Amino acid sequence: MTSDPQILFIDHTGELAGGQLCLADIAIRLRDQCQVFLFQSGPFQELLEKNGVVVALPNRESGTLSVRKKSRWFAYLGSIPVLISLVFNLVRVAKGFDLLYANTAKALMVSVPVALLLRKPLLFHLHDIIGAQHFNRINSWLLLTGANLASGIIANSEASASAYRRAGGNNRNLKVVPNGFSVERFQADVTELSEVLRKSFGDEDRALVGLFGRIAVWKGQKVLVEALAQLPQVNGIIVGEALFTDEDQQYKNEVLALAEKLGVSNRLRFTGFQADVLPHLEAVDVVVHCSISPEPFGRVIVEAQLAGKPVIATKGGGPSEIIEDRVTGILVSPNNAGELASAIKELLEDRKWAEELAVNGRQAAVLRFGLESVLKEWIAFIYRNVPTATKFRSVAASETELQTSSTAPALDSSTRSTRKG
Repeated sequence: MTSDPQILFIDHTGELAGGQLCLADIAIRLRDQCQVFLFQSGPFQELLEKNGVVVALPNRESGTLSVRKKSRWFAYLGSIPVLISLVFNLVRVAKGFDLLYANTAKALMVSVPVALLLRKPLLFHLHDIIGAQHFNRINSWLLLTGANLASGIIANSEASASAYRRAGGNNRNLKVVPNGFSVERFQADVTELSEVLRKSFGDEDRALVGLFGRIAVWKGQKVLVEALAQLPQVNGIIVGEALFTDEDQQYKNEVLALAEKLGVSNRLRFTGFQADVLPHLEAVDVVVHCSISPEPFGRVIVEAQLAGKPVIATKGGGPSEIIEDRVTGILVSPNNAGELASAIKELLEDRKWAEELAVNGRQAAVLRFGLESVLKEWIAFIYRNVPTATKFRSVAASETELQTSSTAPALDSSTRSTRKG
């Protein structure tokens, strides 16, 4: 068994969204010294296990933790048996680890009592903007209390960190670390697949605008539909699915109905969830981000920039940190279809300027969000919060390994092998 600190990451869902893709990066990098505890199985589990990460699940069906960001107190009362079951399951798994790491608010609710019971340090990854637009009062209080009790917090943007402090957060061991991205992945040649996608509209010469991300009210897919109604010569594509709640599914139905009502359904394609969005990014002329509430980070914005596409995003939250307006992209007011339509038209009518924005955006994204530099910063913060005794154990083991390797005979060149990755 490795002498490196043993880390248990905890997440509430088996679905794949931005927070889970973010966790996958660190878990895959630290797969020899970590496990991931998921409340439920699903595509996230499959992604982790495919990349050599050990995943633990509750040893029996614990039920669904049916608490949402705006749930009222009676939802918590009904979820008490599920919470208790998850706590006992997590205690069983967590005993052999040096540090616990909660990746979501629900994971934090279960991890806090376990960390206190086992006297383990607990880190929390803040992927949310705490405020009335996303959380009601009881959920904000629970999230703040759990975050304040954690040993440390990683926030995915200055916006998330600032919102936490404004809401009453007082954990001083807080560090902002953005999401990281493998730049090389966006250099793959997907021309053939993207051409097939454009041809599927029947008019591949017509401009194509793409909106990427899960379908939810605050993600603002309706805003794109309304903007397309003002742009009769433009096609649209929505890449994503209603993943988590009945409300999300209801909203998707409303988006479909609105597209039919405004006469754009024949110009708008819904692809559902896509594990690899690169062919779809390559296919579009412009990527839009339409969130009507502040976005904590904005992974799809960075992905679009790395794919070399001009981006239009709503002001506020993480997007305002990622995009320098009219230099690396365009920022528009939230929930304003007219302003969005005007920005789309401006880019499509001035392709040279659109290309300049795309080039500037890609250069900025490579410099700021390259996966290797982000992981280095992220892992350093985790290690700073490992118990001292564990640090000494790891250092001693490293020194022993170094002494052993210095006295061992060198491999003959004919027997050397290279391990990639």
